[in-house]
Amino acid sequence: MEIKNFIKIYDDTIPLNVISNLIRFANVLEFNEARISGENQINFQIRRTYDFPLSNISNSLSNVHWFNLLGFYFTNNLKKYSLDCNILDYGIEKINSISVLKYKETGFYTWHVDHFAQIPRTMSCILLLNNDYEGGNLCFRNPDGSKEWEVEVKPGRMIIWPSNFLYPHTVKPVTKGTRYSVVAWAI
Repeated sequence: MEIKNFIKIYDDTIPLNVISNLIRFANVLEFNEARISGENQINFQIRRTYDFPLSNISNSLSNVHWFNLLGFYFTNNLKKYSLDCNILDYGIEKINSISVLKYKETGFYTWHVDHFAQIPRTMSCILLLNNDYEGGNLCFRNPDGSKEWEVEVKPGRMIIWPSNFLYPHTVKPVTKGTRYSVVAWAI
């Protein structure tokens, strides 16, 4: 079976009015320069992204609301992924973290995987929020670099895949506008 078969794309996972409200919320957030997972450092040679972590134990009720609502959507789609891939439901719906990402013009993330010894993620999820930008394509490749493919941008599209070394991916540089997405990982 092809590795690509375990990268699942789900469309219309969240109503567009909810996405619009989330983008309005994101427009007033104070984003942080995103760190490189596993190294806990900022390195603009590897990643030029801004993030805002969501939490269900925040002082901000808006933050808690978005964490819980998005957690609901991610969990439902992780369960669907489990059924679609015919894998045992061994707890992949346990969301570890959720963050809103902002890629400004020239923002990118070089090839990487999401599993690290310090953060043993099992599943990765990205929810695309907008399409009024250029560049910033999410791309995957085979671990040996032999094939590369990109995911077409569509608001409300959720992409789910295993976090391990078999699934290197990148976000190409944004050439115009601002790209918003939400990422979540299950442990």
